[in-house]
Formats: sequence, C-alpha cells, structure tokens
Amino acid sequence: MTSNIEQPDQWASKALAFLQERKLLPLPDNYTVAYHYVAKTNPNLCMAIDMLLGHLGQLTQTHMTELYNAHLGLEAEYRVFREANSNIESELKRVISAIDQSKESNSQYDQTLTSFRGNLEQDHPIADLRQAVSRVIEETRVIATQNQKLQSQLAQSTQQMTEIKYTLDIARKESLIDPLTEVGNRKFFNIELQRATQDAVEKNNALSLLMIDIDYFKKFNDNYGHLIGDQVLRLVARTLIENLKGRDIIARYGGEEFVIMLPQTYAVDAVRVGNHLRAALGSKQIKRKNSTETLGQITISIGVTEYFPGEPLNGFIDRADAALYEAKRAGRNRVVCRIQNVEEGEPLATQQKVLDSPSA
Repeated sequence: MTSNIEQPDQWASKALAFLQERKLLPLPDNYTVAYHYVAKTNPNLCMAIDMLLGHLGQLTQTHMTELYNAHLGLEAEYRVFREANSNIESELKRVISAIDQSKESNSQYDQTLTSFRGNLEQDHPIADLRQAVSRVIEETRVIATQNQKLQSQLAQSTQQMTEIKYTLDIARKESLIDPLTEVGNRKFFNIELQRATQDAVEKNNALSLLMIDIDYFKKFNDNYGHLIGDQVLRLVARTLIENLKGRDIIARYGGEEFVIMLPQTYAVDAVRVGNHLRAALGSKQIKRKNSTETLGQITISIGVTEYFPGEPLNGFIDRADAALYEAKRAGRNRVVCRIQNVEEGEPLATQQKVLDSPSA
C-alpha cells in the first residue's frame, strides 16, 4: 500500500543518513539513489537495494554506481537505442554507397550501349564491330557482378536490420518486465493504464482495477529471509496469471503489491474475480526447496474499483488503494470494493462495501 507522503526535506535528511550509515560519500549520483530509495519513488530501485542489503548487508560504491546507471541514469534508458541508431546509420551508409556505385556503373554501361548502337547504325569495318561487341560483353559482365554484389549487400543489410529490430524489441520488453516475477513493472502498468482507460472511453466499455497486497509479507522476509520472500512473490505472480484471462493486465506495482486491470468488466464482476484469486492463493503452501517443510499459507487483501470516464487517473488508482487499505484494516484476506457514482449536478458519492471477506 502506498505510504503517506513525507516532506522533501525529511527525505533529504533520510537520504544523507542512509549514505552516512553505510559510509558512502554524498556524491550526486549516490544522493540521487538514496533519495529515491527513502522516498520510495522508484519501486524497481527499492527492490534492487533491498535484495542487495538482504543478501550482502552492505552497499559499495560499485553497487551505487550500478544502481544509478540501471534505474536512474539516462544511459540505462537509451543505451541500447543509441547503439541501434548507430548500427542503422552505419548500414544505411553502406547501402547508399553501394547504390551510388551501382548508379555510376549503370551510367557507364548506358554510355557503352549508346556508343555500340551508334556503331551499328554506321558503316564500320567488321573488326571495329567485333571490338565494340567485346566491350559490351565485358561491360555486361562487370555490371552483372556489381548488381550481384549490391543484392548481397542489401540482403546483409536486411538481415542486420532484422537483428536490430529484434534487439530493440527485446530491450523494450525487458524495460517493461519485472525481472523477479516476470510480470509487467510499474512502467508497463502506467503505459497500459493510459491505453486501457482511453479504450474504455472510446468504446464505452467498463474497466475495473484490482490492487492486491500480500498479507504479512514482511514476516516471510524477517522469519525466513529474502530468498523465501522472493519465492512468495513469484508464486503469487504465477497464481494470479494462471487465474486471469488473456485480455487482463497484471503488473507488480512495487514491493509486495500487484495491480490487475480487467477490461470490459464491471466492479461487481471484478469482486468475483478478486475472491477467486483469494481462494486460489489460499490453497497454496510455501515450502522450502528440496524439503517438505511448510513455511505457511499465503493470503492477500484486494481493493477493487471501477473507472469513470474522464476522471483523473490518480483518482482511479487512489480509490483502489483506499479500498485496499479498508480490506487490510478490516482484518486482511478479503476484498473491498469502493465505487463512486457521478450524478449530473451532484458531487461524487462514495459507496463502500466489504464483500465475501471472513478472514481465514
């Protein structure tokens, strides 16, 4: 669940304290990493730092540099694309050079044919005609060789362009996927949120949002370590995916939170989906790998809401978050639906109901 917003000066103090505690210099990049971590503004960065601290107990300057480049630096965002642009430019220069050379050869060949036609139209000795024919044959052989070379270069360039496109597709996909759970990340969710809400407006379709939080997730980390915590996250993600339709959109929102958008789905049906997901996860047990030891049962709390065309996206998300907060406050392992109905000339009215929610 999203934390309360703190003042920027408090974040600044916490960021400096974070660096001092780990004996890291307050360099601009270090401070930026620390600031975003304590302010919880970059979920993927926070997850990476938590994993390093959980496994190693410390951060080095090398870690800080890698964290900045991977999550905050422009180099991380555009490195692959700049390299692709450079490769594309290089390939275009090669193709243009080959085409220019081919054009020059074709021009020379045209002149040769024109001269040969002139020789045929005039009365020349047979020896001169034979010489002209030999020249045409030689020029034809040269132009055929160069055309074959051009075709080969074009084929190579086509292959290169295909590989560049594949690399760009992979890079784009990786930039939108959470590496731990292999579902969409926060960036993916933001992109899909824009698309899904616009589609709902244009087609006059319903759209519901589920905000999901793993109950007592911190206890798994504290009692069994971050590796078990990672196992829990992967199991939850896999179970959610297995129980959704192909058109549904799932992403890791940050930490132990997931979000699911259900296109063409009203809130009442989204609640049913939420309870189905609760039941599916409630049947799962966490076990140590290569062991029969059971570490506990997973439960989730879910906040549900429905999108109203034209409303701010932040309002849509905040309403789901508020419903999630109600679910956790009411005892966890439950679904809470919060809906706002808009009536002409009337302010937003909030309806809230706890549905199918006895704690396990």
